[in-house]
Amino acid sequence: MQLNPKESVTDIKKAIFNPFPGLRPFTIKESHLFFGREGQVDEVLLKLQQNRFAAIVGPSGSGKSSFVYCGVIPLLLGGFFPERSSNWNIITSRPGGSPIENLAEAILQNDEIYVASDREKQQIQKAIVSGLLRGSSMGIAEAVKQSKFLSAKNTLVLIDQFEELFRFRKQDIYKESINESLAFVNLLTEAMQNEELPIYVAITMRSDFVGECAFFPELTQAINNSYYMIPQMTREQKRRAILGPVAVGGATVTPRLVQQLLNDVGDNPDQLPILQHALMRTWSYWETHHELNEPIDVPHYNAIGRMEEALSQHANEAFDELTEQQKLICERLFKSLTERGAGSVGSIRRPTKLSYIAATANAPIQDVIQVIEKFREPRRSLLMPPYPSLLHEDSIIDISHESLMRIWSRLKNWVEEEGEAVQMYQRLSEAALAYQVGKAALWRPPDLQLALNWKLKHKPTLAWAERYNPAFERTMVFLEYSQKEYETEQRIKEQQQKKALRRARLTALFMGGATIVSIGFLVFAMTQKVEADRQKELAVKNAKDAQTQRETAEKNAREAELQREAALASEKEAQKQREAAVLSEKEALKQREAAERSAAEAEKRRIEAIDNANEADKQRKTAEANE
Repeated sequence: MQLNPKESVTDIKKAIFNPFPGLRPFTIKESHLFFGREGQVDEVLLKLQQNRFAAIVGPSGSGKSSFVYCGVIPLLLGGFFPERSSNWNIITSRPGGSPIENLAEAILQNDEIYVASDREKQQIQKAIVSGLLRGSSMGIAEAVKQSKFLSAKNTLVLIDQFEELFRFRKQDIYKESINESLAFVNLLTEAMQNEELPIYVAITMRSDFVGECAFFPELTQAINNSYYMIPQMTREQKRRAILGPVAVGGATVTPRLVQQLLNDVGDNPDQLPILQHALMRTWSYWETHHELNEPIDVPHYNAIGRMEEALSQHANEAFDELTEQQKLICERLFKSLTERGAGSVGSIRRPTKLSYIAATANAPIQDVIQVIEKFREPRRSLLMPPYPSLLHEDSIIDISHESLMRIWSRLKNWVEEEGEAVQMYQRLSEAALAYQVGKAALWRPPDLQLALNWKLKHKPTLAWAERYNPAFERTMVFLEYSQKEYETEQRIKEQQQKKALRRARLTALFMGGATIVSIGFLVFAMTQKVEADRQKELAVKNAKDAQTQRETAEKNAREAELQREAALASEKEAQKQREAAVLSEKEALKQREAAERSAAEAEKRRIEAIDNANEADKQRKTAEANE
């Protein structure tokens, strides 16, 4: 779109409009903004023609609702359906919390008199049609016959988000709801088999719920005969889904932003509503911040948090605008609109009446409406019905798309908290029933304390509880009685403990006196014991000394004995020596005598020698003289 430089920014803003619906599906009136699935509708129309039924199935976020609203229905209204005129009634409904009642409301929306009536008359008409639908499996055909606005036209009954029906079958305690789901399916199968009226049925359903249809044999057969798996969009189709609405809206977008968006969305079909929301936010930011003739570009996209954060930031912006009291209502609002899925099934949307939300939040309806309006303002569209639909107590409130439950972190936490709260309530209600029939006892800690904490934190109401188990009063009485009985037991225990404490005190006083006396005796005994120990130690010492002395005496005695023995031996030796001495003396005497005799002999000899020498000398002298 070429812009005149002389045009003011105000004139430019009047010339352009934001063509992206955001998180919600495209509506029939927005079919001129729906791009990317050209040529895919013919097969659905052929299945409708052959079987008067079509099941449009695909993953969450693959664009099933938008495909029907902006692809299938416009061609029907345009007269492209073989052998049929363009004169069509379109009845669009969702199972929600009451499938048949919602279908009755959808049928009456085609009645101009009903739309123009006041609330009281609408309630009466709605009750009549609901009774008609509940009274017979041919109820849809009968309702079409009795309506002058429907009987002369072809009728398409479109059940969007058909998977909402399956939550009834998963919870066996809701027998009435299970029966209603069966009756609802019978209404659809009988309507498309009716040969008198041209009634056609189409449903949209998440592919991960296809297996749940096996519970309804006739519906399973119809799906097998007329099943359409919505194909994943190619990269080129996604490019057209971006460029087409931008051109219709009167702006341009840079190729690099288109490439960035295509890269971010990837091949995950769940990202399609996220892509639409990011484009809506990017457009809104560009619309208020762009320069003259500036195209939508990457900086505008980055400013809104890109595809990863745009939705979460957008929801947080709305939440942050609330007061503290409104934030509490908001939490209860979104917990009412979501349910934690079982097994591999993720969180499930639960379209809910505004009056029910107000009852569970324990808040006036007008206060709840003020919170809802924050999330469905123009260019926000996080809740349905879209702005500017007027809200009243019977309005059905819903999340625009499941992707909000998967991306908004605050809502994910709320879903988990709600799941845990429901689990606790169901455990408590089962225990209450078992107690009533005598198969279980009252709760005691830790279960009792967990239940009391749950009650304090979540503040359950009758309206909230009936959604999961209708025996709310019995359950709360069971919890209160468990608490009272436990507290009574605790009081009795405390009284018993007090009595025991008083007895213990008296006993302690008596025992204290006895203890003092005992301590006196003990001290005396200890003193005596100490003295006895001292005497014992002294006796032991004396005994040791005596033992030592005895051992010394014995040693001395042994030494004396040895010495005596040695003395005896010495005496014997001395005696021997004395005797030897006597002998020696006798021998010496003998020898002396012998010596004396020898000496005398020797003296005699010496004298004789002298005499001989003298004789010799005389003889020599004589000899000499003779010479």
